[in-house]
Amino acid sequence: DDVYSMHIRLLLLTFFLQFFPDLVRNGHLYILDTPLFRVRDKQKTYYCYSETEKQEAIKKLRGKPEITRFKGLGEISPNEFADFISENIRLDPVILPEETNLDHVLDYYMGKNTPERQDFIIENLRVEIDMAEAGNDKEDAEALVEEEPAEG
Repeated sequence: DDVYSMHIRLLLLTFFLQFFPDLVRNGHLYILDTPLFRVRDKQKTYYCYSETEKQEAIKKLRGKPEITRFKGLGEISPNEFADFISENIRLDPVILPEETNLDHVLDYYMGKNTPERQDFIIENLRVEIDMAEAGNDKEDAEALVEEEPAEG
């Protein structure tokens, strides 16, 4: 997922939590999982949601398939949506425990407590390296992981 889509996701979740909390509490809100890669040749197309799935698709197609890395929904054509919004659709339910205090959650993630939120993000940051963007060079990828976040 790209940063912009995650921000849009947060805004939409905030909207539903603020105005339709029962919809969320009752398990009726889902997040569409979209593919990270398209791997294809002239006969077959695979939409892959992980590096592992991409490697499996490459093996199935053999030869030199075309590989596209989707960095956001804007890179997926409207015609392609039908290919992964079908019987194979991947939906992640938004799960909200009963004891969750919505006012506290909304204030924490969308309020004015920037330093607290920043500390939380830094402490829980998950670093993912896209080897294709790192030039498929292991040393470059390891260097990216070891970099310290800038202070400021």
